Amino acid sequence: MVVIGGGIAGCSSALALAGRGVNVTLLEASNRLGGRYGSVKIPGLERQIDRTQNVFFRNFERFLQLLATCESRESVKLQKSTMLAFLEVDRGRISKIEAGSLPPPNHLSASFLNANFLGLGDKFSMQKAVQTIQATNEQQRRELDDLSFLQWLEDNSQSKRSISRFWNPISKLALNLDCSEASASSAIFLFKKALLGNASAFDVGCFTNDFTNAVSSNLRRTLADSDVEVHLSTPVTSLFRDSGVVTGVNTKNGFHAATVVIICTPISDTARLLTGSSASMASHEVAERLAKLGNTSQIGIHAFHEGPVLPEGIPFVICCDEPLIQMLFDRSGELDDGKRSGLPGHWICCPVSYADKYQEWDDELIKTEYQRVIEIAFPESPPLIDFHVVRINRFATAMRTGSQRDRPNPLDAGEGVILGGDWINIDWPSSLEASTRAGLVAAATYLRENRVRDFSDWKHDEKWPDWPNSAKKEDEDWRIWE
Repeated sequence: MVVIGGGIAGCSSALALAGRGVNVTLLEASNRLGGRYGSVKIPGLERQIDRTQNVFFRNFERFLQLLATCESRESVKLQKSTMLAFLEVDRGRISKIEAGSLPPPNHLSASFLNANFLGLGDKFSMQKAVQTIQATNEQQRRELDDLSFLQWLEDNSQSKRSISRFWNPISKLALNLDCSEASASSAIFLFKKALLGNASAFDVGCFTNDFTNAVSSNLRRTLADSDVEVHLSTPVTSLFRDSGVVTGVNTKNGFHAATVVIICTPISDTARLLTGSSASMASHEVAERLAKLGNTSQIGIHAFHEGPVLPEGIPFVICCDEPLIQMLFDRSGELDDGKRSGLPGHWICCPVSYADKYQEWDDELIKTEYQRVIEIAFPESPPLIDFHVVRINRFATAMRTGSQRDRPNPLDAGEGVILGGDWINIDWPSSLEASTRAGLVAAATYLRENRVRDFSDWKHDEKWPDWPNSAKKEDEDWRIWE
């Protein structure tokens, strides 16, 4: 078995198969594991940092299983209970949405009623929309794929204020799309999983170190312990086909024979591998569907102050009515003691989702916008002493209207290839969880094709049977984010 791509999907697939006795070779083009979530060295900083804020939640069950498998529990913290803070920048006022004692979908109702960032009319109409989402079955949800989430919200009497201050920020955070472009089907899937599943589903998690040190190094060790042969700095140049079947891959360093190839690379790289004069019609059709899906970009803003900016007890805020400065995370507060060395000051990370139109903005203009928000919302904040911008092109698969039909199934390309990127047909939007699930789906597809009984009807909503449990509320092995 050859797995192409050493991101979260590729590593998940390789570990899952190695755990079942499959001989796996993992090929990664870059010099480290982790894919787009890996850390980078930024000129002017003494240490590497993540490109942007890597967000995850307690309902990322397969990703949390992966962390447990790699003995990375200590590298993350999770909220004790759901708390989302919304900042009205012009007033400097923060409203907290917190989980209460009522069962979902009413566990957030009490704090919503007391929140200042929405009006009473907004809240009543939102409650009706939540009830509609909860009552939507899977067939009905899938039929909404050609409708934008904005249109669905307007059809369900949502006010402009509730859209701009609640629905759209969550859509941007999790779908990396504005609700005017996002598929209503994908958005409703998201809200059912995040807010209407169980009361702890939307507990936010953070990494206590940069991603490469927190996760990627443990991935490398676990792969080695599992006898996976890992080749870094080994980009795959093409698939080798013999009589219509892929029997290996060509790299800049040589040829690797393979009975089966699993592809867990980004959309553009996958489309390149699936095309060519010897590729099948099915393979070309998948490449065309992936090209139609496309990606959206992100920007990571990294600001360093002389001291803390956010109030004590508020680890992050969602900024109301701010198109660029969407969220502020107290990244220094997330890091463990001893993991803050090499930083020029107290670190605020601002992830900018759906950032395509800001890619051409120069750093000074972005800095001006950031300072405007901080000075208005927190006029007593410590001075800014350093500032960096990281642009991430093609960050997330675009879950635009009609995207559902373009997400391929693992075996759609034929030729003995199994598809395993987070763009396959698993409903989940691009995320650490989608990547993990996609890799496991690819592994399960191989095992099912080879008649391994445990995987004859395995679904990715089920626990991967060979891995530890995910972070359940009562599990004391996972750290709490105070």
